Amino acid sequence: MKRIVMGILSAAIILQLFTGCDQATGPDKNKNKIIDMAGREVEIPAEIEKVYATGSIGTIMVYTLAPEKLTGWNSPLSDDTKVCIMSEYRELPDLGSWKGPKYSGNIEELLKAKPDLIINMGDVSESYIKDTEEIQKQLNIPVVMVDGNIGKADEAYRFLGRILKKEDRAEKLGDYVRKTLEEVNAKIVKIPEDKRLALYYAEGLEGLETEVRGSLNSEIIDIAGAINVADPGTEAVSRRINVSLEQVLAWNPEIIIISTDGDKKHHVYNAILTGKEWQSIDAVRNKRVYEVPQVPFDWINRPPSISRIIGVKWLSNLLYPDMFNIDIEEETKEFFRLFYQIEPGDDMIKEILRFSR
Repeated sequence: MKRIVMGILSAAIILQLFTGCDQATGPDKNKNKIIDMAGREVEIPAEIEKVYATGSIGTIMVYTLAPEKLTGWNSPLSDDTKVCIMSEYRELPDLGSWKGPKYSGNIEELLKAKPDLIINMGDVSESYIKDTEEIQKQLNIPVVMVDGNIGKADEAYRFLGRILKKEDRAEKLGDYVRKTLEEVNAKIVKIPEDKRLALYYAEGLEGLETEVRGSLNSEIIDIAGAINVADPGTEAVSRRINVSLEQVLAWNPEIIIISTDGDKKHHVYNAILTGKEWQSIDAVRNKRVYEVPQVPFDWINRPPSISRIIGVKWLSNLLYPDMFNIDIEEETKEFFRLFYQIEPGDDMIKEILRFSR
């Protein structure tokens, strides 16, 4: 009997030791280890209630997927943008953004918001990975990287959907993205290279800045089947560059699209259409000059957000209307309903597209 009792006690002690060891060094049930879209292993909370994104591209994706988890915006929203944002999220705080390792806001305010997770969305490159590690080190908050390439937007939605436990909505948004890109590509691949329209993307106060071919900021132009006249040559990593009017004249684009950069007076649009120095360009002579829709966010770039998906429909239809024949008003309404969860009126849609067709 004594041996039996001693055996039971010994077993109990061993069990207690193993249980204690498991509690001290075993996996934390409140955390999960994941692999982000840059291949980094990151330990994140099992339950995520608050998310901050380092820039607008990530913030907009989080908002369209799980607005209730968004801690704040990266800059104050314009009145045009607010109209497309659900009322309960319009006054979220401005928490600033990160440009590389530098932060534009107040670190104390960001920490006060207590995000459970930080998302750094953009290029998956060595420099972005380095920036991500630095942000995580500074804040002691897990940071996951999300690929900002529009061709991987469906994967990005599903990746975030798993983390934020919004799998069903992520699947719905991801399917729309994938279907859109596949449908556009199926038609564009049939257009021979020498039959594709040459396009100049005008930015800046005078329309003499642009985005080079092959960058994340100009990829919608390529996907929509245009030839971006701003060929960077060997400098494919370049982004916005300054160009001369003489260079644009030499390129002689057949289409010009304009980023208003927030100018509601349409200065660049009017200057290009009426300025004597632009008149010899084919796009101007044929009145094929258009502004890029900006609401709720730019449809082509800056930020290169998920709004580029309706942007690729708009641009491909603008370039090749006989091939696509899209009712862009109805497509825009559908996009706003699905991604921004609002019901846009006819007048609102017409105003958004006023200088864009």
